[in-house]
Amino acid sequence: MAGIYVHIPFCKSRCYYCDFYTVTNLKLADSFFKALTFEISLRKKMLKNEKVETIYFGGGTPSLFTPERLQLIIDEIRSNFEIIDSPEITIELNPDDITPTYVRKLKATEINRVSLGIQAFYNYHLQLMNRRHKVFGALKSVESLKEEGFHNISIDLIYGLPEMTMVEWEKTLQKAVNMNIQHISAYHLTYEEGTVFDKLRKSGMLTPPSDEKSFIQFNTMVDHFEENGFIHYELSNFGRMGRFSKHNVSYWQNKPYLGIGPSAHSYDGKKRYWNVPDISKYIRIDKKSDDIQSEEILTETDRFNEYIMTGLRTYWGIDLNYIQRMYGQELSKAIETKLNSFVLSNHVREKEQKFYLTREGMFISDSIAAELFKEHVEQSSVE
Repeated sequence: MAGIYVHIPFCKSRCYYCDFYTVTNLKLADSFFKALTFEISLRKKMLKNEKVETIYFGGGTPSLFTPERLQLIIDEIRSNFEIIDSPEITIELNPDDITPTYVRKLKATEINRVSLGIQAFYNYHLQLMNRRHKVFGALKSVESLKEEGFHNISIDLIYGLPEMTMVEWEKTLQKAVNMNIQHISAYHLTYEEGTVFDKLRKSGMLTPPSDEKSFIQFNTMVDHFEENGFIHYELSNFGRMGRFSKHNVSYWQNKPYLGIGPSAHSYDGKKRYWNVPDISKYIRIDKKSDDIQSEEILTETDRFNEYIMTGLRTYWGIDLNYIQRMYGQELSKAIETKLNSFVLSNHVREKEQKFYLTREGMFISDSIAAELFKEHVEQSSVE
């Protein structure tokens, strides 16, 4: 089984925290669409032995494309790949783009899951992030989707905002629960290099919250969502049973995926591929030349480290028996020793040869993963 990601890079404006590849020149949309449909046909051999179970429209702002155009993209994918019955097809939506007419037309497509970029439930937080929508519009958009028959709805939230109080965060969590939706993704604000927020932080105009405050917000969030029936199945993701993001789970479970569009990444189990993050170059793709894509052959170390990084993030954890079977007894023993040291520090827990992050471990997951990477573990075992 495999997934297909379609990157639609267009935005009316750029959010201050965003470091994804986006463009605001909507005049390029028609040329981009032609290039995109051509690339789909160009890549059909990449998943020739796999059935596609998920399609994900991300961006950018995919909702700047009409539902009719989105369906044409799905049709093109169907023409070139084998799709399972009832695939999960997700679109990221900006609440500001949702109108009754748009939702009605979207329901007529094969898209059956929506992810709303709500981010916050206070207008001044939205303004701080340079989001286009207002809180009322976000609430209204969820109701419109439900009324039209969408029953697999996810929203995005951001915590760790400068000056966000605990009262504001607690009310945000309750408003999310009150929406009676199926999935929530919640990300801690990061100050990515080159973003507006990064520049404001470096100039002293924004002050990030302390690690202690961020950890309290994280703990409060996990408690609140779990108490209200959500399963914390990945570091930043909460879903009702049976409503996890199948597309994202495929990433974390090392399944192959194909990325279409500028800056999109692909993976076939042995290699990683990525498209050029440049729409001007991308729209010039033609049959004679495929110079928009680069590739990297993954080493055993790369594959092991990827398993550690993704496994730690999920509630499926790291399976010691799998490591022994795939990478050998020596590495399995070395990683077990390292994991047990994190068990003693209460950052990891163990059950039946599987290891999972605790709450304390989740908050420093990147640091723990780095300690478990193959090159570090092997060096430690020698010492």
